[in-house]
Amino acid sequence: MVLSHALFRRRKPRQQRKEAGYGVVELAVVVAASAILVSASLIIITKSRTKYQLSQNTRSLVSQIERARSLAIKYNQTLTLGFTSNNTVFGLTCTGCDTPKKELSDFSMPSGVTLSAYPTLTIKGNGTISSTSSSVVVSDGQGNTLTISISNSGRTTVNDV
Repeated sequence: MVLSHALFRRRKPRQQRKEAGYGVVELAVVVAASAILVSASLIIITKSRTKYQLSQNTRSLVSQIERARSLAIKYNQTLTLGFTSNNTVFGLTCTGCDTPKKELSDFSMPSGVTLSAYPTLTIKGNGTISSTSSSVVVSDGQGNTLTISISNSGRTTVNDV
């Protein structure tokens, strides 16, 4: 008789049964929210990365100027910094400055980076700089720009535009 009792056991109505797990709609909402967060994060990271790359390229160019200035002071010699004819390489262009040229390698402009001007800098042995342009705007073609300011006293700074 025990067996027959098990066969006639009453089942609970559907409304009263406790369901386990999540519904399709709930999962879809969670997946959609996660996708929105991930895509927003990727956009922010990409923009930050391009701004960082422009900043590093600009600072490398400024470092080239500062290193040339220190060499001009070290050797008490007038040095000239400039670009090649196709504006892709920035380095010492002076004649008779072989020793500083050995200590300062040329800087190749990264692709995609453009300048508002391609100045020629004359750095005297006392550290003063005369330039064909006192400021240069560096841009990456994606709307990011930085400005390099070159003062006659020899100070070079990078500023956001």
